[in-house]
Amino acid sequence: MRNRLVFVVGLVVFGASVGVGAAAPDVEALQRQLHAFGERPVYDGPPLALQAALSEALEKNPELIALRRQFEAARFRPAQERFLMAPTFDAQIWQWPLNSLNPANTNMYMFMMNQDVPGRGKRALRAAVAQKGVDLAENDIAVRAREVIDDVKRAYADLFVSRKAIDIHLTSVDLLRQFVDVTQAKYETGRISQQDVLKAVVEVAKLHDDLIVLDLQAQVAAARLNRLLNRPIAGPVGPLEEPREHVPLPAIDVLQSLALKSQPELQRTRLAIERSQAELAVAKREYKPDFSFQGGYLLMPGQTDSLLVRVGMTWPTAPWVRGRLDAKVAEATANVEAATAGQQSAENALRFAVQEAYLRAKAAEQRATLLRSTILPQSRQTLEVSRIAYQTDRVDFLALIDNQRVLLTSQLDYFKALSEQAQALADLERAVGMEIPPATASIVNGTK
Repeated sequence: MRNRLVFVVGLVVFGASVGVGAAAPDVEALQRQLHAFGERPVYDGPPLALQAALSEALEKNPELIALRRQFEAARFRPAQERFLMAPTFDAQIWQWPLNSLNPANTNMYMFMMNQDVPGRGKRALRAAVAQKGVDLAENDIAVRAREVIDDVKRAYADLFVSRKAIDIHLTSVDLLRQFVDVTQAKYETGRISQQDVLKAVVEVAKLHDDLIVLDLQAQVAAARLNRLLNRPIAGPVGPLEEPREHVPLPAIDVLQSLALKSQPELQRTRLAIERSQAELAVAKREYKPDFSFQGGYLLMPGQTDSLLVRVGMTWPTAPWVRGRLDAKVAEATANVEAATAGQQSAENALRFAVQEAYLRAKAAEQRATLLRSTILPQSRQTLEVSRIAYQTDRVDFLALIDNQRVLLTSQLDYFKALSEQAQALADLERAVGMEIPPATASIVNGTK
């Protein structure tokens, strides 16, 4: 964009020269400023197809990689719950005389091993809770993957429409060059005043201002896309493919049914219910006693050695303990009820998300079709008619510029509609929880 910044300085100087009181406008200077826009931008790097970008993001996105590592770590938790806790070993010396520092003068040595054993079924239930945590960790990967896909498609569409808008504006510059040629010829013959030249100056300045903003938007979109793909933030992004104008979609009730079955965020609510139910089962099992087993060897110098055996059992329903367990069960029950209510709320939100994204996609498709098939051809025809009429002095320069703006706006609206449709489809796929098969989509090779 460096050549365009140089153009601004020259444009200001030129605008001053054709201001009020100037002897004569320099139309040739305006032509030089139009040429200062330079050639159309060339994007470094190989072409980047949308599906290639999605595959790269799913493979290299740092957040997804971190979630996969967390899932790998979580897979070891259920096994931990299935095993017993470590046993304890202890040794004791009995009857060590106070008047001796030699432990050999004692009468008794006792060596013990103790093992705590949870009640029947408790380890399996705790492992089931841990397994639900593993399932949730795996589901979090799917949830975040859908979010990454949605973000990539949005960034891709934003970058495409920004670049296309730059191309359209530069095409408008080409049209202005033609208008200036006609203006120069008419001015030299005295058929127009310097007002028409001033209008051209203002229009060129507006185009340049738009290009600065569009270039910024394109750079930001490219940086966002690079971040999602785990590329260098300022790295180049090659040419992009054009979004599809027409994508056949199933009926809305079919999409909602698919969403209720396969949407990972909704699946997370089901897993949350199952984990709460597993935690409730663990809490209820706490009413059952736990056991401890202890065995040892008693060494008595000068006497017969002996074995020691002890068995212990907890009393979880003791009156001073039961209230704690009752509160724990009540808490787990409330968690199940809350998770169940959350599932209903998630289903309602999901139905709305599918409906809203579906309507947005259809509306954007209809707008794109209308713009391509009707508005754009009519805008081109109107501009061509006004250009010919301007050459024969039947319309003024303002009418010509207005028609040029209408064409510019229509072209931008067409590609914005394509972008909005692509973003709506991305949101719809995220809500449904699955990709819309691209093989059924058709690309309309209309406006470029």
